[in-house]
Amino acid sequence: MEATPSQPKKNGLRRYAPFIAGIVVIALIVVLTKGNGSGDEGDTQPADQGARSNIALIKAGPMTPDKAKLEGKTVDFGDNCDVSTGRVKLPTVYAPSCVEPFQGDNGGATSQGVTATSIKVVAYVGDPKKDPLQAALVKGAGSDVDAGLTRETLKGWVDMMSEYTELYGRSVDLEFFSGTGAPSDPVAAKADAKAIIDKKPFAVFSGPNQTDAFADELTAAKIVCLGCATATGQTFTRERSPYLWTVGPLPEQASALAAEMIGNLFAGKKAIWAGDAVTKTKTRVFGAVHYDTPAGQQRDAWKTFRAEAKKHGVKISSDIQYYLDLARAQENARTIIAKLKAANVTSVIFYGDPLTPLSLTKEATAQDYHPEWILGPTVYADTAVFGRIYDQEQWKHAFGLSLIPARTSKELSGAYQQWVWQYGTPPPSNNVAVIAGAPGMFFAGVNLAGENLTPFTFRDGLFRAGVQGGNPLSPVNSRGRHGIWPGIGEDLGGSDDATLVWWNPLVKGEDEIGNAGTGLYEYVGGGKRFLSGEWPTTDPGLFDPTKSVTIYKTIPADMKPPSYPSPAPKK
Repeated sequence: MEATPSQPKKNGLRRYAPFIAGIVVIALIVVLTKGNGSGDEGDTQPADQGARSNIALIKAGPMTPDKAKLEGKTVDFGDNCDVSTGRVKLPTVYAPSCVEPFQGDNGGATSQGVTATSIKVVAYVGDPKKDPLQAALVKGAGSDVDAGLTRETLKGWVDMMSEYTELYGRSVDLEFFSGTGAPSDPVAAKADAKAIIDKKPFAVFSGPNQTDAFADELTAAKIVCLGCATATGQTFTRERSPYLWTVGPLPEQASALAAEMIGNLFAGKKAIWAGDAVTKTKTRVFGAVHYDTPAGQQRDAWKTFRAEAKKHGVKISSDIQYYLDLARAQENARTIIAKLKAANVTSVIFYGDPLTPLSLTKEATAQDYHPEWILGPTVYADTAVFGRIYDQEQWKHAFGLSLIPARTSKELSGAYQQWVWQYGTPPPSNNVAVIAGAPGMFFAGVNLAGENLTPFTFRDGLFRAGVQGGNPLSPVNSRGRHGIWPGIGEDLGGSDDATLVWWNPLVKGEDEIGNAGTGLYEYVGGGKRFLSGEWPTTDPGLFDPTKSVTIYKTIPADMKPPSYPSPAPKK
């Protein structure tokens, strides 16, 4: 039911001190660097080497509470600093670190797009008319696609964060660029990137995210690219460091979390959550429907999933790759469902975008096929905004991984609440949590980069932020070498943990952007989150409303962000 249950036990995650929270989560952590950071130390190091390197990195940066403590100094960080947390007075657990107010010479033009007084940033804003079918589907789900509202929200977020972070005598010179093509058009993406390169910015926010062409051009020109490509793989991202930064975890990380979850909880057991009596009695046979692009953006991530799945005892009997082609979606779904049926798949692992399940579930019902639907790594398929548009006879048998935080009411959600706190009015776009992602990374990096702003010191600034978050409403976020992902070396991804959800088609309430309706995801264990190696091996409460939460209508005391007087004008 849609209510706040008795408060779940405090999350048992292990490491924590604090992207902008909401649908998308951004992360920052410490990393081993040497010189100007142009080298890489490799993928192995002694267990304590990362910690020693983190200390060195903090000492090499601007004066922060952590640095002052290390050096035994007493420092006045100004009225904007909450000395009890060491972070600026923003009502979010992801607030940037306090930095000693800057005085003196900032070095002037330390990098392209940087002068003594400004940092040039270009924000890419896509044109919904370039992909009308996708825009219509997204708008039909209630999500804003108005480019004007996106610009207004971006500008407001930049203005807000400029007040609370140290920019070392500079201000942000924000310019908007209107995309000329669909998000999957590599030719238009490359042309747009070249046009932006001519503007000589230090950084770019967002981009056409279904092709690597945009990110490839910008990073080759040594421009910091924030959220300009969706779910780029570990190899692609590492080869373009320190210029390319993605929102959320790397695909390989999400794949590892999903494979462990499926192996620990579902492999070798009966398909008890399927949609027909016969299938419920069968031992699970897994099939996978997974997204890729013609350029193979997800190829490495899928290989990681297959390898991790095998390690956890998950055999994929039917492996079906698809491209996002909405004009042929129903035709493609017909073929996919027929293949899954022919392979006797009881449990479909879906790994992809939020629109494809619309045609898949419709077609499954048309073919009288009623499997379990297991959410692997997805983009927004784990939101009620999209869950409600799927065939409900099918989706009531859906469960699995969610990378986003447990739900609150819209008014209590992180980015929305922060905007209202600052301005006293609702944000222009109901996609504020998504829009805030790139500027959240930007200000976190600049804040801790120091006055000598370059792409390398920007990277170091991101790494100095430390491990943040650590409860159902605030996912763990980290970058670098912190022992969370020991097998991948330098972690360049975002959020590190995930939770278990199931779809309840009967419960009523608001979706993530405030639309009233029926159908919500239930967060098992109140949204308790698991890092790699922590997934349980027994069912923690799937399809049991007494062990799940739909929406937190009040925030438990141990999950509340700090509270400060609002600067918004009094009404």
